[in-house]
Amino acid sequence: MQYIEVKLAKQASRKQERILTEKLGEAITLIPGKTPGGLMINISSDEHIYKGGEFIEYGAYVGVVLKTGPSREDCERLNGAIFKILEEDLKIPAGNIYVSFAFSDNFGVNGRLL
Repeated sequence: MQYIEVKLAKQASRKQERILTEKLGEAITLIPGKTPGGLMINISSDEHIYKGGEFIEYGAYVGVVLKTGPSREDCERLNGAIFKILEEDLKIPAGNIYVSFAFSDNFGVNGRLL
């Protein structure tokens, strides 16, 4: 199981969301054993994101939740891909992007705990 939550300061169009979803699906394959078919993505746009107490018009927070196991190097590759996607496709400056990784061995799917 893998989950990516994206919060964007700007309103994203459905086309931008579709592109973001497709590219994050490709990027998740940088983690061994992960596939786009198992990836759940939540995109929230037009969020109020602040940095240093100041509202940032072009900013993003991305939270990635994975089952425990990927190496730091695997996460670094995925992190780099996420930054590239947000910078190139949504024109968000790298300094206004934050990505965090969390790991869990307990995911509920289809009514049962994996």
